[in-house]
Amino acid sequence: MESRHIVQDGPAHHLRQELRALTGLRGVAATVVALAHFHPTLPYDLQEFFLWHDAAVDLFFCLSGFTLSYVYTGTNFQFSPYLIARIARIYPLYLVTLIIVGATYTWPVLVNPTTYPASTSLTDFVLQVLMLNAWPIIGTGVHWNMQSWSISIEWFCYILLFPLLLRLKAPRSENVKLLCVIALTAVSYALFVRFFDERLTNPELYAAESPWSYWVNLVRGIAGFTTGWIAFSSFEQQDEIHTLCTKFSAVIWLCFWAILVLLYFGLANSHALVFLFPFVVLAATDQTSATSRLLGLKALHFLGVISYSIYLMHFIVFLLFRLAFGVSSTWSIWVYAALIIATFGISVLSYFAIERPARDAVRSLQGKPADLAARA
Repeated sequence: MESRHIVQDGPAHHLRQELRALTGLRGVAATVVALAHFHPTLPYDLQEFFLWHDAAVDLFFCLSGFTLSYVYTGTNFQFSPYLIARIARIYPLYLVTLIIVGATYTWPVLVNPTTYPASTSLTDFVLQVLMLNAWPIIGTGVHWNMQSWSISIEWFCYILLFPLLLRLKAPRSENVKLLCVIALTAVSYALFVRFFDERLTNPELYAAESPWSYWVNLVRGIAGFTTGWIAFSSFEQQDEIHTLCTKFSAVIWLCFWAILVLLYFGLANSHALVFLFPFVVLAATDQTSATSRLLGLKALHFLGVISYSIYLMHFIVFLLFRLAFGVSSTWSIWVYAALIIATFGISVLSYFAIERPARDAVRSLQGKPADLAARA
């Protein structure tokens, strides 16, 4: 039986059916990010198929834009309850992992007067606490829990972009929607390929060669989030784009795998996947397709439920394993297996001990039931 959730935002009750495949898709993306950061050594260089982890973050942005639109469109949207719900969803675990990484890794190991002075690290800490350090001009881009830069970008989209999009009307013309999606993803792709600098997140004194490097991640977030909003518009209107995506979902997924194969042979940049993400999301809304049924299976669905914990906790688990077993390039397959199991176990624990209790506690104070936005 499909689960249903009531979104209550003011006096109106807004009933939405959970799109389980989208939750499963989020779980797959989080797992890919974790596996790529673990740097496993697999026969025939099969680890190359995990190296679309940078693009997987753009998939998160697209999913967030779609899911929040799915939840809040048609409701009596009020910014204050919405903001509290967003804070309850992302902040407790974000803050816990920031403190853990800072206390056990950044300060003891990396803070020194030459490469990362204490004054700089303190400023970075404050900006990370406020979830602002990935914002150009305001922040430096440094994030101690390295993948949490995307939470800072999500925060920008939550408080500044989404309320604006919710008040705008998406174009009704399919051609205009396609042009907008192509333009947004093309800008995201071009900036990433040309100016992305992964050293910006490292805890060190560092200045990128181009000032555009500081804008890459924000543009990625805005582009991905907005394409998710446009994809929802197609879903809501059941237009020709939605019809084609659901009818030819197998073709879309074949294109996805084709890009991964080209990536394996060094013939494509993994960020080319961003051109497909809005259509992948739309294809996944057809819960009768084989891929959607697969993504909606209990195991993958649960992986999506705990995906935020996987995303934020895996680096901490990886650091602990490095302390215990040394450089990852020397690990056996059994150590990697233990790492994956430990990551899953700790992510389950953090979900049930931190994420859900914090979210439910805040919502109980508001007198509101849990809703689909809790998974966005």
